[in-house]
Amino acid sequence: MNKREALSLGIKQLATDYNARPEDFIRPGITFTPPALNPGRRVYSDEMPCFELAAVGHAAVIMADEALRPELDNWIKDVEHPHWLLEFPRLLTLSKILEPYGWQLTQTFHCYLPAGSFGPVSPPEGLEFRLLERSGIGELYPNSDWPNALQDDYNPKRPDVLALAAVDGGKIVGMAGASADAPGMWQVGIDVLPEYRGRGLGTLLVRGLCHEVQKRGAMPFYGTSLSNIHSQNIACQCGFAPAWVAVSTRKRGD
Repeated sequence: MNKREALSLGIKQLATDYNARPEDFIRPGITFTPPALNPGRRVYSDEMPCFELAAVGHAAVIMADEALRPELDNWIKDVEHPHWLLEFPRLLTLSKILEPYGWQLTQTFHCYLPAGSFGPVSPPEGLEFRLLERSGIGELYPNSDWPNALQDDYNPKRPDVLALAAVDGGKIVGMAGASADAPGMWQVGIDVLPEYRGRGLGTLLVRGLCHEVQKRGAMPFYGTSLSNIHSQNIACQCGFAPAWVAVSTRKRGD
């Protein structure tokens, strides 16, 4: 898989998630779509969304309730390039638009797709790598030790399907995990104990796990907040490339 092929698959998934067409993420401009819970979407909530946005740089799709449309049309009227939608002053205005409807912004999430294929890796000296399938992952639930790599407990809507653990003398010191967020598209996360950080262990775990994900015919993707520079560096060092930024919302009080 090369970068272009990965982006094509990612755009198809975004089209499902945002009730859009793939070309809406290819041609320059901003496209509005009505909210929908389409089969095959990445399931992060069962609630019909009020506002969700995904921007790939030259194009953006806004999936929003029709009641918001007049204010959103005014919100975007002076936007020359879609990526300007994510500037802080504009997001602040968006927050004020959403507030009377009982919704609030949650986060801006930067997503990465593979820039190529991932090769096998070897553990650093003194450590061993242990590959965990679903049954092995299940033994770690309820999970609180690896919040970025694994979910709190079993989630049938996007289950943890594969993990690669770094082990030192029988103790797990780092964990990369993959959840099946969509058919054929698995999200990868990473956690390393503080005393084992700064040695490149996180990068090795992510690369090794992504190699196993691709061997199983799925495409790994990586997500992190816009301010988490350390996590972004891991993504780039592992062989991922920036693909899109998502803005999500939730009901106030949830």
